[in-house]
Amino acid sequence: MPDGTLIHTPIHAPLACCDEEPGLLPVAEARARLLHGALPVAGEEVLAPTAALGRLLAAAPRSARSLPPFDQSAMDGYALHAADLAAGATDLAAGAAPLVLRRIAAGDPPGPAIGPGEAVRVLTGAPVPPGAAAVVMEEHVALREGRVEPRRPPRPGTNIRRRGEDLAEGDLLLAPGTRLDARHLALLAAADIDQVAVRRRVRVALLSNGNELGAAIRDSNRPMLAALLARPEIALTDLGVLPDDPAALAAALAEAARGHDLILASGGISGSDADHLPGALRAAGGEVEVLKLAQKPGKPLAHGRLGAARCLFLPGNPLAALVGFLTLGRPLLARLAGAAEGAGPAPVAALAARGFARKPGREEFLPARVIGQDASGLPLVEPAGLFGSARLVPLAAADGLLWVPADIAQVRPGDALRFHPFAAGFGLA
Repeated sequence: MPDGTLIHTPIHAPLACCDEEPGLLPVAEARARLLHGALPVAGEEVLAPTAALGRLLAAAPRSARSLPPFDQSAMDGYALHAADLAAGATDLAAGAAPLVLRRIAAGDPPGPAIGPGEAVRVLTGAPVPPGAAAVVMEEHVALREGRVEPRRPPRPGTNIRRRGEDLAEGDLLLAPGTRLDARHLALLAAADIDQVAVRRRVRVALLSNGNELGAAIRDSNRPMLAALLARPEIALTDLGVLPDDPAALAAALAEAARGHDLILASGGISGSDADHLPGALRAAGGEVEVLKLAQKPGKPLAHGRLGAARCLFLPGNPLAALVGFLTLGRPLLARLAGAAEGAGPAPVAALAARGFARKPGREEFLPARVIGQDASGLPLVEPAGLFGSARLVPLAAADGLLWVPADIAQVRPGDALRFHPFAAGFGLA
């Protein structure tokens, strides 16, 4: 099959996993079709690391220095020579205790080498002098007449961070596709990297479709999707609300395809005589495949291509549009942006706080809230309100989406479930 060719499956072909109605496509298969032939966008930018926060690396930077850059003390204490480590605490206390020559603080030069019977006071992060074999913690010594008497002499290498033990000059720091966050900026700064190559932004055109969107019914999907697309690696163009006019839709799609990598739309795909987006894409010269997914909400979906631009058309109901974007749109954007495989947020293990019944046949995403934790710390979750793909109040009250497998008809209290929290990143709460 040529790279990028859309895969067509007759929608009447039954799938064994989906008994709600024949022809429903598992979400994993839909994702594979959507990602087939999708490649990272071409082009890159060279930026200072602080300006590249949240961007995706196009090339692997190499360290410009070793870390640590010199042998340094990991503790406040006393640097000792190897000969004095071999002597026992009793021998040292009997008159052979090393003499403290000087003090070295962080930022000071290491000074001359020490020999047997000599010690140097060193502070955390300070360079250890040549000849030092270990640093004994200050809590483990007694000082008498300028001599240091270890209560328990350390083993060789104790409390010394050797030059390059964390990172050697020239080592690869981060893999291409890494999304730069606070950790990476710290590493790049320590490694003396002042420029990084990042992939260019993915250009996304966003629109809503439907004559009903106006004074009576407000468009909630575009603000929601625009917020989800407000990411450093995305350049967003808002095309607004387009009416149910096949010719106008085809012209708008053709214009958007000339300057964008992805056209993302919601509405106009459910199959009624007022749903024109798939036909408009064909009329504009594109390819399109309309799918029915074994997913609730978000069964209808269409995807295709117009010129070099990918197209993804989501359902019109808000929760369905959200779920479709998270399960399919986000992986597609990650592929276009050049993100490392599997770099997306992972679900967490959770337990059902209460039982509820559901109709099996489609895997389901329910707005859910966390109401506590069990004895082992697992979150206890329950649906956030009455289910409905057009309901926004339960979604706003939820802490995340609860995933229920397609074959489950009854969820019982204490059942293990998969939970996708809306909060992510470095939060510890």
